Amino acid sequence: MRGKRRIIATVIVAVLGATGAGVVAATAQERSGDLVMFARFADASPLLVGNEVKVDGAPVGKVASMEVVDGTARVALTVERSALPVHQDAKLTIRPVSLLGERFVDLDRGTPASPELTDGAEIPAEQTVTNTDLDQILNSVDDPTGQSLAMLVTTLGEGVQGNGGNADATIRALAPALQDTDGFVSVLREQNAVLNSLVDKVQPVAGALAADDGRTLDGVVGSADALLAATASQQQQLEGTLQELPSALASARTTLDHVTGTARETTPTLASLRPTTDQLRDISGELRTFSDSLDPALASAQPLLDRGRELLDAARPSVGDLRGAGGDLRNTAAGLRPLTEDLTGNLDNVFNFIRYWAMTTNGGDGVSHYFRSVTVVNPDAVSGMLPQGLQPGLPVPAPVEDATGAVGDAVGGLTGNPPPSPNAPAPDGGLLAPPTEDPAADPGATGMNQEQESGMVDYLLGGGS
Repeated sequence: MRGKRRIIATVIVAVLGATGAGVVAATAQERSGDLVMFARFADASPLLVGNEVKVDGAPVGKVASMEVVDGTARVALTVERSALPVHQDAKLTIRPVSLLGERFVDLDRGTPASPELTDGAEIPAEQTVTNTDLDQILNSVDDPTGQSLAMLVTTLGEGVQGNGGNADATIRALAPALQDTDGFVSVLREQNAVLNSLVDKVQPVAGALAADDGRTLDGVVGSADALLAATASQQQQLEGTLQELPSALASARTTLDHVTGTARETTPTLASLRPTTDQLRDISGELRTFSDSLDPALASAQPLLDRGRELLDAARPSVGDLRGAGGDLRNTAAGLRPLTEDLTGNLDNVFNFIRYWAMTTNGGDGVSHYFRSVTVVNPDAVSGMLPQGLQPGLPVPAPVEDATGAVGDAVGGLTGNPPPSPNAPAPDGGLLAPPTEDPAADPGATGMNQEQESGMVDYLLGGGS
């Protein structure tokens, strides 16, 4: 059944191809005289002497004679010069003119790359084809197929019954279109190359679908049926989707407008980032070098990490103890905060104290360091510390001679220096008043005479002036 349907489909495609090719007229440069050529056919029984030879549907010659040679039909053809050139790869096909049984030879002149045929040249049987006749198709129809065709014809008849007026109106409506057939044929003539290319491209597809007894075609049809069934079951959803599609497109248009604005604003930023991105390659190279250098260090860091873990384990008890003492430390810190704040506010005085103390203790002599100090005294305090002979209002003791024969008074004995001369002037800028004509009789501003004041200074400073 499938094989017969494939034969019928093949015949229909062949008839359509013949009809499409028959509407294209060929034009060529006219020459004087006809070309006589021979063609071998496996079966040329449908042909008669005098049948036409056509190129693209235009008559260009006739069948001159036929004979059987070596089990094949050798047909002589005359071709007008206007149809030349005919090339060696030319093809000949016996086609029906109509369903009445008349035939013609369809000539495909070949490709320009092939050499041209000369008078008396012969085209082999490999380049000739005979179309399948209608009677052959009908002979291949068995009883089930015939019954199906009869049912089809009967159904068509029942459908047309009572619709003659509609059919007539349909034919009348198609009349303008049928009158434009010449225009349609001219368009097909202009698109002959496109049609040939289309046929060449469709042929492999049709051959693939017709392979394996039509099982591939049945699979395609089944898949199409499943697709149509799924589409029909989802018709309501599809209608709802189509109804929502305009609003979705409007939202998408708004979104695209926003995206356009964002892209426009982003362009300057991207332009400013371009120098940075150009440096990313160098940065990545440096990072790769750094990572390569870091690998050995990371590989050797494991022992260090293990040692650090051991130290952390050892420090855990101490941390626990410190956590317990944290409360006391917090209270101590709270108590020290006022002192710290006062110390921070009086920081200059603290630094001055440290500086002065360092200056006081940084001196030294041959024995050790000594201590410097500044003492503020008044006359009463100083006079109270003086020996009795040096106090104001008391007589100065007479000079005595010590064991070494040195002469000195009580102050000189204390200081180890000889007493000053009665007429010696006081040091400039000192605390002692200038001498009078009688220094011993004038006590001065301190209540002491010059000698007493000099002895006091010697006592305080540790040496004579």
